[in-house]
Amino acid sequence: MGRVFSTDQVPPQERLAYWHEVICRTFIQLDDEQAGGGAFRGQVRDRDIGPLQATRILTDPMTAERGSRHPRSLEEPLCLLAVQLHGRTIAQQDGRQAILLPGDLTLFDGTRPYRVDFQGRHFDHLVLRFPRTALEERGIDTGAVTVRRIALDSALGRLVTPFLLNVVQAADTVDPETGERLAGMSLDLIATALASVSGVERPPASPGEELLRRVRLYIGLHLSDPQLAPPKVAAAHNISLRQLHRLFARAGTTFGRWVREERLNRCREELGDPRLAGLPIAEIGARWGFPDASSLSRSFRARYGVSPREHRRAAAVDLSST
Repeated sequence: MGRVFSTDQVPPQERLAYWHEVICRTFIQLDDEQAGGGAFRGQVRDRDIGPLQATRILTDPMTAERGSRHPRSLEEPLCLLAVQLHGRTIAQQDGRQAILLPGDLTLFDGTRPYRVDFQGRHFDHLVLRFPRTALEERGIDTGAVTVRRIALDSALGRLVTPFLLNVVQAADTVDPETGERLAGMSLDLIATALASVSGVERPPASPGEELLRRVRLYIGLHLSDPQLAPPKVAAAHNISLRQLHRLFARAGTTFGRWVREERLNRCREELGDPRLAGLPIAEIGARWGFPDASSLSRSFRARYGVSPREHRRAAAVDLSST
């Protein structure tokens, strides 16, 4: 479970100083924070997902600024991807300005000066913090993409924003290995979205890597099909069964193992989702390609050591205790 910091237990006259200390200690060094009138309120929730640190920030209207006085050599180069959830933000960095509305995304380079004005009666956003090298390795020049708005109503915004929110929601219900994989998928999507607003193209993948990417995407879109099998996938991509199995072998897995893992991951996420608490377990399994409750139960217990029902019950207890 992640950490939670709140101003609610702090005397009103000390809240802004406490908030500044919390942000600087757990998030990033800032030079100045100014709040509007009245008793300031704010809350920070953070958790780790592989190399990603996910921080949920809820606050009253305020302004935060990072200047140029922090020695870059003493800090790990970090990037911050902001996902606006509620309210309105005016973001500034590298001579650019963006106005963010709910669902919009933008990137900050954590080593350079920036300013954010959080507006609205209440402000809520999610920030994903990760090493700058994670984007550089994916062919992104961060200096070209800071504070470029990726709108929720854009093609990539509609894909990336819900995916990132679902990953963060699932963070407490997946094992570390799955968390690492979800983080990698998140960074791939983030890089793709950033490339789309900068004109920077990612380095071309090898033919084998590109084919595996397309095969995995196809599988992900057809996990609900209980008849999903190698011949069907191979035919959809005009390759032989031998080529298909070789693709997965080069990635260190097998077709069957990868499909089973993806299906179990989806089931585990939905079993831990309180919004789906009324959905029968068998129906969740059927949504992801398990023909009946018993086949889901056997696979689930073999993978996670508990039954689907036990996992759902434990997730509900964890949620009620937070």
